[in-house]
Amino acid sequence: MPVIYGVNPYFLPDLGKISPIDKPDGFEYAIVEEQDIHKLYQFQGFDYVLHYADNSPFPEMLVTLAKYRGEVVGMAGAHAGCETLRSINVDVLPPYRGKGLASALVNILTLEILNRAYIPYYFTSYSNVQSMRVAVRAGYTPAWVHCYKTRLDGFLP
Repeated sequence: MPVIYGVNPYFLPDLGKISPIDKPDGFEYAIVEEQDIHKLYQFQGFDYVLHYADNSPFPEMLVTLAKYRGEVVGMAGAHAGCETLRSINVDVLPPYRGKGLASALVNILTLEILNRAYIPYYFTSYSNVQSMRVAVRAGYTPAWVHCYKTRLDGFLP
């Protein structure tokens, strides 16, 4: 597709199959409610999950986090895009990647969001194969694709 770029796949939970997945051993897991998320701003390296600002147009609504030996090493966050949808993002610090932690955090958060009667969704870039794998392992299935740019600018009315 030489005229289209900026393609993002979006995923929805597969409601017929999603269930809790095995969490990597050796980590502590916690859920942080909206009113306490600002306390997480002290931890750096979680730019996909935290806005590090109290006035974001897409506020953080819920975060799951993982600690290893008392250190926060991973987070998944739910952002409010509208009244009923919650966008899921995840960050895991580099030394802790590849252990299934991202999928576990997304899965925990997704199940919690569903229990609260919201619709979670996950999106990434087609170039980010690892992120797409996280989505599938966490219980998601591809739902739609969004393209935010074309090379046809100036050619079409």
